[in-house]
Amino acid sequence: MESGESRKSLAEEILKLVRFRLQKKLPVLGAAFSAAGAQWSEEASGTDAEMLYWNADEVLMLFREGTKRLERKYLHLILHGLYLHRFRRHGCPERVWWLACDLMTEYRIDRMHVPGFDWPIPESRSRWYRKIREAGAVFYERGLAGWIQEQNEPGLLELERIFRKDNHEWWRETAVPDQEELTEKKQERAERTDRSSEAVHRWRTVFEQLEMRQEEHRRQAGGSRGSQAEQIVLQKERGYDYRQFLKQFAVSQEELSLDMDSFDYIPYDYSRRMYERLVFLEPLEYRERKKLQEFVIAIDTSGSCSGEIVRRFLRETWEIFKEKDNFFRDMRIHLIQCDCLIQEHVCVTCEEEWKDYLEHMTVKGHGDTDFTPVFRLVERMMEKGEVKHLKGLLYFTDGDGIYPEQKPDYDTAFVFLNEELRKGRAPDWALTLTLDAELET
Repeated sequence: MESGESRKSLAEEILKLVRFRLQKKLPVLGAAFSAAGAQWSEEASGTDAEMLYWNADEVLMLFREGTKRLERKYLHLILHGLYLHRFRRHGCPERVWWLACDLMTEYRIDRMHVPGFDWPIPESRSRWYRKIREAGAVFYERGLAGWIQEQNEPGLLELERIFRKDNHEWWRETAVPDQEELTEKKQERAERTDRSSEAVHRWRTVFEQLEMRQEEHRRQAGGSRGSQAEQIVLQKERGYDYRQFLKQFAVSQEELSLDMDSFDYIPYDYSRRMYERLVFLEPLEYRERKKLQEFVIAIDTSGSCSGEIVRRFLRETWEIFKEKDNFFRDMRIHLIQCDCLIQEHVCVTCEEEWKDYLEHMTVKGHGDTDFTPVFRLVERMMEKGEVKHLKGLLYFTDGDGIYPEQKPDYDTAFVFLNEELRKGRAPDWALTLTLDAELET
């Protein structure tokens, strides 16, 4: 007994060390490491999103090989919780869904470029990533599940050997009790449901704050250059959360609107009852809103970016912009096409102009890629006062080009349609987002 308690005590100290190291490497995930509790288990380590279940002997064995494997396993469990793998409906065999979640989790970790982890990606994993891309499968859980179902048994066994890192038995729902057990089990099942609901709420809250935490960490770092680029792939049911990504570019401004939140009903009701033509207070006609106002979208028109790819990106973006709560009435969107020179600059101020541009757009350029002309153009517009409230710039590209050496005064995000089209790596001061969207033919 004492030996067992001693092993658990040592394993607990090791896990504290691993967690501390991961939090230093990935500060934007700081809150995620507190979203689930920890508990010892005689089974292989795993998580049900409420708890991280650790096997002490397994922890000690992995630690003897160094901290890298244990750190990766810890991060693997955290990402299972962050993407709610236990709770998402999948409609496919259990084995397929488990493998799809593991494969996608390892793929995300590989793309995060965590200091100390394998780089370049080992051939055993990169070979399967290439096969998935060549098959045209989309890199998110449901897309991978469809691809996995087409694999033969030897392929499934190899995939499980490479990508399965934890025990998924914790994901299974408890069997429904029979009629005799129903009464005594009812309270227990209700409590379990409440715990699950609380876990989902905690993870969703952490997920929605990821962009804010990433921006906060970037400001604290002072925009200094580093050797590693942190990248969190923001994926939900559709494969990504582009809408949440754009919110960080919003600005606050007063807008003509009834501000019912600031309206006091007591004097208003009193005056309406006591006086015939006198009202003590009316709702405020302005309210503070945080929306997008002025924006620059740059499009890389080098030879690798075709017209259909560009149109797909613009359609995806407009689906978000056109919502009334995302843009002020006096919107201004600057659309710039550029390869190594500025090929076109159009300013769009309404939906009709955007639709007209998209309908008649011609991709111009098809030369080599140089990102710096766009930044010089924006700087000139800011100096002339043509751009006054610029919060951010989106640059849609494959990433293969000449980047500016200095960070501009506004936020910049390089956006890639999917990993197959991505060829380069953005500078450390820039935000990056891979939409993981499939290009329709």
